[in-house]
Amino acid sequence: MGKLFDTHAHYTDERLRGNTDLLDSLFATDISHILTVATDLADTDACIALAGRYENIYASAGIHPHESGEAGDLDAAMASLAEKLNSPKVVALGEIGLDYHYDFSDRETQMRFFCAQMELAAEKNIPVIIHDREAHGDIMNVIQEYKNKVIGIIHCCSASAEQVKEYVKMGWYISFAGVITYKNASKTLESVLATPKDRILVETDCPYLAPVPKRGKTNHSGYMHYTAEKAASLLQMDYDEFCDREVKNAKTLLDIR
Repeated sequence: MGKLFDTHAHYTDERLRGNTDLLDSLFATDISHILTVATDLADTDACIALAGRYENIYASAGIHPHESGEAGDLDAAMASLAEKLNSPKVVALGEIGLDYHYDFSDRETQMRFFCAQMELAAEKNIPVIIHDREAHGDIMNVIQEYKNKVIGIIHCCSASAEQVKEYVKMGWYISFAGVITYKNASKTLESVLATPKDRILVETDCPYLAPVPKRGKTNHSGYMHYTAEKAASLLQMDYDEFCDREVKNAKTLLDIR
């Protein structure tokens, strides 16, 4: 059975932190690599430390839109983030973006931190991980401003099939989580079908969004095969072929040799 690259996980979350037995079992079975994704500067340090303990775990560095209101001075935060991007196990900047569902941080602050981090990604030539919740228009506008300067992953994609096609034209990769196994996911399934095989990724966003039949449980990478099986079926791909393609896509984007 093919192995997968979990391109978005939160193994520094308190529900998963320190579970070395779980991580050891994942690499022995379903998973080839994991990208553990940061939400703020302190979490970035935790992600880098975790990646340092495992050959096949990589880290991101970034400030989530939820956390932007608590991140303090923008220039100081960007200077600290830039330093953290120099860690050899950091392969992406994120997760960054906009969240208009919860509005835990005000929208102006979210946008300032989003744009500043896109600017930093352009300077550092590093891919980004985009969080987009109910902010599709503003996300698209910012990404278009950085066309040919920044590419990355549309994480846990909820964009329309038409938007997905636009992102792909600009060089972006599209990642799908357990949501595609849910009954009410018809629009997201259209977005899967709009994603070329050489741009598709899968993820857990664990400990959140466990796929059917594990929905409601604490998610982890060992459940990701349910998501991958659904995506492979939609794209009419053999499962092992899908796994090989997905790992290759992730390694290409993240420059992992």
